[in-house]
Amino acid sequence: MTQANPHSWAKSLTEPKILSEKISPEEVELTLFLPAELFQFQGHFPDQPILPGVAQLDWAARFSEKYFAHSGCYRKLGQLKFSKLIEAGQTVSLKLRFLKDKKRIHFSYVFETEACSSGFLELAEE
Repeated sequence: MTQANPHSWAKSLTEPKILSEKISPEEVELTLFLPAELFQFQGHFPDQPILPGVAQLDWAARFSEKYFAHSGCYRKLGQLKFSKLIEAGQTVSLKLRFLKDKKRIHFSYVFETEACSSGFLELAEE
């Protein structure tokens, strides 16, 4: 069994390539290309690299902080649903919707017309 060199992972890409953005004050839709070289695909899994759910949550959090300019501190996440695998080499849409009154960011990943995952992140009190 060959072991991956963890030092090579340190130089890996960690974010997808943003192909397009649709931005409004409460909603953002990003078209993302997911190259196989992304750190998140390394070792998950060698024969069919898939994007781990934790990476999907991380990107939803990072991009919501960037586009909605909030603190990035969360108190909970909910309604998580992972219904379709996201694979290396795919182009997906990430939709983020900010419900300021509820302090929630709803997210969903879509490949072509199929929902892959969705849920919400609830912001902590600032």
